[in-house]
Amino acid sequence: MNSKRPLKIDDIKKPELTEGAHPFAEEKPQGKESNAQAPVDYRGAYETAGRSAGVLLLIMAITAFVASAFPLSRYYWPDTGWLLGVFGWLVSWIIALPTLVFASNDLKSIQLGRFTDQGKWMVTLAFWLSLLTVVNSIATVVMVSVFSAG
Repeated sequence: MNSKRPLKIDDIKKPELTEGAHPFAEEKPQGKESNAQAPVDYRGAYETAGRSAGVLLLIMAITAFVASAFPLSRYYWPDTGWLLGVFGWLVSWIIALPTLVFASNDLKSIQLGRFTDQGKWMVTLAFWLSLLTVVNSIATVVMVSVFSAG
């Protein structure tokens, strides 16, 4: 049916008047929506597994670990070591705590299958290194404060 009149909203309900795609056509579902509308056998086939940020997490964990040892610099540089120690302690906490949270979330996503296993060893190492950093920074501050009191 070829009509010369302009289309109205009511004509959208009549596909023979629209002749193909129209601006109000429903878009094909993407991602999780396509999984919800797919047959059970094909759910998950439309989404690719993501990759974890293992390299970045590992670099952050190593940086925080090195910064957590800065309070020991007060023994080598007595004049400015205390300032470097406080700076290192704060930096290690600022970096290590988010690294610990992100690494644990990435490990959980790897276990659930949302992320691939590629780089799992880096995420695991970043998790344990950031946990060690938190313990190391606490122990270093306690040791410096106990042994420097005398």
